[in-house]
Amino acid sequence: MDARRWDERYAGEAFAFGDQPNDFLAALAPRIPSGPVLCLGDGEGRNGVFLAGLGHAVTSVDQSRVGLAKAAMLAS
Repeated sequence: MDARRWDERYAGEAFAFGDQPNDFLAALAPRIPSGPVLCLGDGEGRNGVFLAGLGHAVTSVDQSRVGLAKAAMLAS
């Protein structure tokens, strides 16, 4: 998908994939060593925000500006 399609998918008020981390990440999070984390394709930020809440310094990247704006809202 291109950025425009992701922007359209994330355009609503609700979070397209919810606001909780995906199950795989939540299960493995205790094994991630402390330190910086890069979240690629983080969409609306649910995984990056979760990891930041665990104390990681997170950089989230996504091609959707709408998704990144919602990620910033979720983080605040």
